[in-house]
Amino acid sequence: MVVWLKVPFAEKDEAKALGARWSPAQKKWYVKDGADAAPFQRWLDADAPSPAQAPPAPQPTGDETPPAGGAIVYCDGACRGNPGGPGGWGAWIRTTEATVEIFGGSPDTTNNRMELTAAIEALRWLPQACEVVVYTDSQYVVNGMTQWRHGWVRKNWKDVKNVELWKALIAEADRHRATFRWVRGHSGHRGNERADALANEGLDHAKRTGRGEVVVRIVAEHGAAG
Repeated sequence: MVVWLKVPFAEKDEAKALGARWSPAQKKWYVKDGADAAPFQRWLDADAPSPAQAPPAPQPTGDETPPAGGAIVYCDGACRGNPGGPGGWGAWIRTTEATVEIFGGSPDTTNNRMELTAAIEALRWLPQACEVVVYTDSQYVVNGMTQWRHGWVRKNWKDVKNVELWKALIAEADRHRATFRWVRGHSGHRGNERADALANEGLDHAKRTGRGEVVVRIVAEHGAAG
């Protein structure tokens, strides 16, 4: 038995990267019943029965304490007219010394590129190597950094999209002691909601100015997080 998906043409590469398969006979995308359907929620075919799912793992709240001498990053990306529309990225960075917001964008991009850029720029902002926990609602980013990266290197990056961004993210993650964790988007998670707002602010800024510079705001200092 399989779970059928309704995947827009513009998002087929992302679905494939997450493990979806194409059925020529049915002319539909699908995943095998029993697989984790969380990454495919937005594509589930409403007309098809949904598989029984295990209870979801507890989600972080956005109030997690940064590790000693390290940081917690909540990052997100956005794109209107994906692919090829204006996009933005944002990151909410919490250390033991400060809370910082950074954002930026591009007048012509894709959602996946903005998700990757959010994580890259957040890690770049931290000047000293440290322990970092990166929260993102992008399965594309989490799976890439936890499952796919080593296979990509072995295959010399053959057929991988956004190679320059993946290489930049891997370099920054390896410079730090970075751990990537998935959080469900738009579920009331404080950090994810703030990162989403910053991504949209970056999108609007890029659309208005036609530029993609990085904007940094110091929200609080001396550990006054939040």
